[in-house]
Amino acid sequence: MRKRDLIVMGREQSLAAAVDMVNAGVNIDVVGSRGSGRSAFLKALQARLQEEEWTVVSVRGIASLRQHPLAALHLAGVGARTDARASGGLHETAEALKHLLRLPRSVLFLDDWDDLDEASWGVAEAVRRSSAIPIVQSRLQGLRARHTPTGLPASTFEPSYVIDMTPLRFEELERVLETYLAASIEPTTMSRLFAKSGGNVGLALSLVDASIRENRMVLRGEREWVATRDLWSSGLRAVLEAHLENLDGNARDALEIIAIVGVADVDTVRKLIDWGTLELLEERRMVAIVASGARNLVTVVPPLLVEFFRHEPLNARRTRLTELIVERLGQAASTSALLSEQTQRPASAGERGAVFVRLLHERARTRRLVTAAEWEANPSTGTASRYIRALLHSRAKETTATIEHVFASTDPGSGDLSARAEFITLHAQWLAYVNHDLGGALAELAATAPELGAWGRLLDAAAVRLQVNLADVPDDFANLLEVAEDLPTPVKLSLLETQMVVLVTVGRFTDARRVYASVEALDREHETYIPRALLGLALLGEGMYQKATEVLHQGFEEAYGYLDIDAARTFGAAAALAHVLAGDYAAVDELLDVLFAAGEPAPFPPGVQLSLLAMATLVSVRRGQVAAGERIAGEFDAINSPDGPLPAQSAAWARAQLLAFDGRAEEAARLLWETSEALWARGARFAAVVGMLSAVEIVPNVDRLTIARQHLSMLPDALALQAQAEYVTALLERDAAALSGLIERLDDLGMAGLALSAASSAASLWREVGAEAQARLAEHSEQQVRSRHGNRAIDTARFSAAAVILTEREKEVGRLAADGMSNQEIATRLVLSVRTVESHMHRIMRKLDVANRQGLRRHLEALN
Repeated sequence: MRKRDLIVMGREQSLAAAVDMVNAGVNIDVVGSRGSGRSAFLKALQARLQEEEWTVVSVRGIASLRQHPLAALHLAGVGARTDARASGGLHETAEALKHLLRLPRSVLFLDDWDDLDEASWGVAEAVRRSSAIPIVQSRLQGLRARHTPTGLPASTFEPSYVIDMTPLRFEELERVLETYLAASIEPTTMSRLFAKSGGNVGLALSLVDASIRENRMVLRGEREWVATRDLWSSGLRAVLEAHLENLDGNARDALEIIAIVGVADVDTVRKLIDWGTLELLEERRMVAIVASGARNLVTVVPPLLVEFFRHEPLNARRTRLTELIVERLGQAASTSALLSEQTQRPASAGERGAVFVRLLHERARTRRLVTAAEWEANPSTGTASRYIRALLHSRAKETTATIEHVFASTDPGSGDLSARAEFITLHAQWLAYVNHDLGGALAELAATAPELGAWGRLLDAAAVRLQVNLADVPDDFANLLEVAEDLPTPVKLSLLETQMVVLVTVGRFTDARRVYASVEALDREHETYIPRALLGLALLGEGMYQKATEVLHQGFEEAYGYLDIDAARTFGAAAALAHVLAGDYAAVDELLDVLFAAGEPAPFPPGVQLSLLAMATLVSVRRGQVAAGERIAGEFDAINSPDGPLPAQSAAWARAQLLAFDGRAEEAARLLWETSEALWARGARFAAVVGMLSAVEIVPNVDRLTIARQHLSMLPDALALQAQAEYVTALLERDAAALSGLIERLDDLGMAGLALSAASSAASLWREVGAEAQARLAEHSEQQVRSRHGNRAIDTARFSAAAVILTEREKEVGRLAADGMSNQEIATRLVLSVRTVESHMHRIMRKLDVANRQGLRRHLEALN
């Protein structure tokens, strides 16, 4: 089906009404924004009228020819000469148009009326009045009715029936895009397309085309399109420029200022731009003013325009507008400290990460200015919560004092019930995570909840979340988090999200996915990000590694595109965990580079930062960068928080790796085991079993393995962990057949590192008993696993100390051997005896548990 036909899907009622109006001789105004489908609607209407034997004369305005009188009519063949002489004049053209419309059932179509030259419009209007024919015209939203195309006042324009080309609803847009693509669209991807396009069908189709062309959307299994990266494309610039072409410089500046500021109160926006410009942008449907409680919020539409401005490579322009924002909002008392604040120097990162960090700091600084101005003008619970959240990413002492001041200076009884609930929740989190007063936080939540009616259930959810993160999983969490049908949607979402936190924590992954389905039904546009990150972890626990990483990377890319650092850290930490468990440390590096470059995280909840630090230490030590690993591990003390309830949210992960590097494997295993026992006692079963199995991997121990498997039996959904337990058991029992049988299964479950380790161990064990054929089969399986991952370097040693305790000389010898040098060549290069090189090679092979130089090369590749 052609795009033109697709664009009018969902407009059937409007088409039928338009046909009736034309039959009644009524003029029609088809009004909408760029990409809304005005021209396509006119084409469909023309086809229907021609089927009813109407004569349709169609003329289209051309912006570049507006200064040429009668250009539109002449190019449409009205009054144009067929010989070499010039086209006809005004009277001749009018007579030609009247002749074309001489039959009783005649109608004139004027597409892109805004771009008509004045003479063509004047002739059309004159013929309409003399012949009484209806006119159907399409125009951009914005110009008031009694004007000419260039905006001159007009008294002759008669009333018309207006067909408003409003944005499509979610289901309508989904039907259009799936028809266009001839396949379904993965729900998360569809949600992103809808959110970015704002329901503008033309923009959505352009977005899909650009995404497919640049492999940002791919067809999975020939049945479903899925986004693999951020959907912004520089190829959309021309499309979005068209949305801006009718704006003068002041209006364009105003729109970009609103995009920089983000969603803000009308009162705040009014300090930045004048009423006339704001009204013009609203008339053109380039901003929307949305009621939210007692507030009116202003936002840019379609949302993709925000990304357009964000990616525009005009630093001078951005600097000028940012300074204007600071100047006009800078009268608030708190802004002096913000203006003197030094931009945090980002850590080393690639070009993409550097741009992300620059934009992130710019946005954060602007948001602090805006929310400060809002709170100081109106110190209510709503403005206080937004201001505090904007301040949370700065860990300076003066910021902490400012947050305490805002809490103390804000009346907790001000604002509507939802704003009061959010404020009390935020204060309880501050007490628990920053002031380390969990008891006081829970007491405040319990005391305030009854005052807030249905909104008090938000405080119930917050209380459960605090207990799970800092203490134990409440035994009665199901009752505390029960969702009633009459609750407000935000309350339902908070309760369901907290249910998912608990269910993933205790290892009930299937139940967590069931709850996610309820979340998705309420939150089609994914305004809340934590449930999706938890879905990724649940899928990971169930062994659906590919789907888990798709969900997590999609979330990360979306958060990245919208400069939402909290969401990016949450998705990034979960994705990094998936890659660590798979042994794909290169993928972990790519994530951590960006996230650590972004600066200090918010102080709560601490679990995400604990996880990122643990995995950064792991990767650094595996790379042999021990000093960096020790420095990162030292940051756990600054956080001063109990272990989080999910895997890797523990300092033990980092410290165990450092102990293993130092050759203290028993201490490393004991630390992980004791930490995991404590987590099990708290109800954090998923994290506990992961840690226990890792401890047994470091130092095989029958008693510990028995306990770990007993605990694992209480997590029937944990298919990935069950396979890991079988691997550890086979390794402990030196069962080559069992290890060989696990290779493909481990890889399918997303544990490529364990699959390769199982293959290597199986080959060695088969050779010990003289089963050369089986050993070769195991090695062939290893090659198949590597080829499935594009020969990407996969770490197979995990926490094992042997992979990282080579001396500097041994590393030097090992690298040369891996490069293909013989012992004699290495001896000559390093000025050593051949016997010394042989001695080094023997120790290297023993420490790394590899059988030959090929195994040595693969091992070193995995560490680099």
